[in-house]
Amino acid sequence: MSEWLGVLTATLITLLVFSRVWRLNLGFRAVERLLLGALAGYIAAVALRDVLIPGLFAPLRHPLLAGPGALVSLMLVVFLAFRFSHNEPLRSLGLLPLGLLVGGGGALALAGALRGTLVTQLLAPATLEYIPQAYGLDFLAVAAATFSTLAVLLALARRDGRSNADIFRRPFLHLLSELGYLILMVGLGALLATTAGARITLLIDRVQFLFDIWQGVL
Repeated sequence: MSEWLGVLTATLITLLVFSRVWRLNLGFRAVERLLLGALAGYIAAVALRDVLIPGLFAPLRHPLLAGPGALVSLMLVVFLAFRFSHNEPLRSLGLLPLGLLVGGGGALALAGALRGTLVTQLLAPATLEYIPQAYGLDFLAVAAATFSTLAVLLALARRDGRSNADIFRRPFLHLLSELGYLILMVGLGALLATTAGARITLLIDRVQFLFDIWQGVL
């Protein structure tokens, strides 16, 4: 009986998720909230067990050994809890840890993009391994893709409320920005194709999952 109940529950939830293809309905919304609630609960449990308890609450048992860092962390956690308060001044205090989280995350993302993507792409054409004749086409392709993509991004940028597009109306710069736009479209198309392929693979996996569980109980 428990096996049948598990199979029926899994089948019902899967079909309700697939019903979104038809239209937005009450069943899909219920399953969506169920999955989001389970995910939020899991993340909260992991954060409490693996982060807060060993990193904050456990050191606070010995405040003298914990140092000022643990006390500052506790203060930020308390400020963050104030975001659920109905008192507006207390809610404002919750913006401090949120600002630190968003600012720190943004700084890490920006540093990662600069070091891992932009600087790497800029230095790639000058790398010695591209210089030999066997890699001549690779060198030209990487250089053209890098500088043309930067050109189209500069053409779209705005400074002091004015666009930089006028600078790129010159024949060579205009051709360079058009090439960069084409490369960006090819990259986005490849990204969308990869995403679509992953979604199709997930659909096939869920259909195979339904076949497997029903074959196991029949």
